[in-house]
Amino acid sequence: MPKYITDFGAVGDGVTLNTQAIQSAVDSCAAEGGGTVVVPPGVFLTGTVFLKSRITLQLEAGAVLKGSPRIDDYCADDAYPQNWPCAREGWRGAHLLAAVNCEDVTVTGPGTVDGNCDAFFTKEPVERTWGGGLCWARGVRVTDTAKAELRPGQMMVFVQCRRVRVTDLNLRNSPCWSCFLHGCDEAIVRGCFIDNPVDGINTDGIDIDCCKQVAVSDCVITTGDDAITLRASGSHLIDRPAICEDVTVTNCVLDSSVCGFRVGVGAGVIRHANISGIVVRYAGTGFLFQSSYGRLGAGVTMHDISVSAIRGHYMGHPVRIVAGSADAGQAQMRDIRFRDLHTRCAGNIEIKGCPGTRPTDIFFDDCSFETVKRPFPGKPEKMPAAFLDLACADDLRFRNCTLRWGETEPEWRQTSAIEDVNGMEFEASSFPELPR
Repeated sequence: MPKYITDFGAVGDGVTLNTQAIQSAVDSCAAEGGGTVVVPPGVFLTGTVFLKSRITLQLEAGAVLKGSPRIDDYCADDAYPQNWPCAREGWRGAHLLAAVNCEDVTVTGPGTVDGNCDAFFTKEPVERTWGGGLCWARGVRVTDTAKAELRPGQMMVFVQCRRVRVTDLNLRNSPCWSCFLHGCDEAIVRGCFIDNPVDGINTDGIDIDCCKQVAVSDCVITTGDDAITLRASGSHLIDRPAICEDVTVTNCVLDSSVCGFRVGVGAGVIRHANISGIVVRYAGTGFLFQSSYGRLGAGVTMHDISVSAIRGHYMGHPVRIVAGSADAGQAQMRDIRFRDLHTRCAGNIEIKGCPGTRPTDIFFDDCSFETVKRPFPGKPEKMPAAFLDLACADDLRFRNCTLRWGETEPEWRQTSAIEDVNGMEFEASSFPELPR
């Protein structure tokens, strides 16, 4: 029989703190070998709840699990060995729902998980831009240190778990990444609506890090940071290689103030990924592949990644494939393919390597790009001068691709700037000169 959290003393009045009652329901169900814990209609305020193996947490229609406004109601940074904070970004290792070393764990709707981010963010945005001035163009709010030195971290975390299901949920107002899969095998995220403030810093939608066999589908994501990421950062995992592989993402609609997709972060390997059937309503950068973030000798090796059937209402930069710091890079970036990508954009395509990491075998097929003006004010000095900005790379191919100069910003100077590129090919493609 399902166990209702209200039978353990939970009160859905939006005021009572229910952490202990909800945890008791989960623990009681786990002690019986597993089953379903039900959250009925109501607003149930809570701190951290740890899920267990063979547990389904079901949020009924009208049910809301809402994060406490008090940082002390969440788990500590050392709550489990793989946990970690990020003071540089302003968040602790404090989570609303967490599953660690579990099997067969499910969180399902149609109810809502609400991170209560306004309790921790500043009311007004601060000035901060990134990615050529096109990311965070809608403003960005950060940790309000007058309320707490650091805010909660990832809202839902699954760490070194097997057979994870996150389905048919509403995830909203996360103070950090909304759903974080770290070192997991066999995971499904399906049918979720993720709705975070477009000016909330670090409020990623779905982060997939060092995971294998992951399927994401049928999600609608609005967020102030990256919508979906593939990462290979395994330094906090236990006896787990930093490999992210066999991932598919399909049939999603994205709205992101930073990247629609970010691929990179860490020092491991990302491979065998398929991204298809995506509509991007807005993104500072549509697709960012970045190997290194500045540490000498570090970087993510990435290969065999396919992106297809993409429609963009607006992307700042459609595609950036960059090694990162000019002094860093031991990794490889190769066999990255874009097919049937069509978008309006204010920025450029940038493919830039470094001596240790040269992007190789990058292929664009049946793609079209139309320039438009920035929808929000930006800094002219950060805008690109050339639509194709290519350097320190090998075997770049464009087939059946077109550029249309529509509305143009005054910063544009030329169609292409190409330096130290071997094996450059244009087949049945049209990249006309900038109209004067």
